[in-house]
Amino acid sequence: MPTYEYKCDECDHSFERLLKISQYKDPQDCPECSHGPAKKMITGGTGFILRGDGWAGKNAKIKSQMRQKNQRLKSKEDQWKKDAAISLAPNVGGEQVASWSDASKLAASQGKDTSGYDKLARKEKK
Repeated sequence: MPTYEYKCDECDHSFERLLKISQYKDPQDCPECSHGPAKKMITGGTGFILRGDGWAGKNAKIKSQMRQKNQRLKSKEDQWKKDAAISLAPNVGGEQVASWSDASKLAASQGKDTSGYDKLARKEKK
């Protein structure tokens, strides 16, 4: 329930009342001089914090935490990519050769299918 502040016109006494929202228009008598109705004052209200998942403060905190986590993960992922860089080396049956065209010739001499080697040899020439 909200707190409403009132001021008596007769004795200048200020007082607060905790009322239901539906009762805010009801006239309030001064507790000091019993003169009524007192004048309702416009106040700035009290500061309050909205807690829970749907409020901006928590969302900002979570965004900051996620940004920091993603930065840490990105640096780890970049390092992993550098460490795990796999390059395809020309070879036939595990025997390394200098180029893909040499691999194609070696595969042909061993009676193996050379279609995969031929594609890589064409790319190598470009």
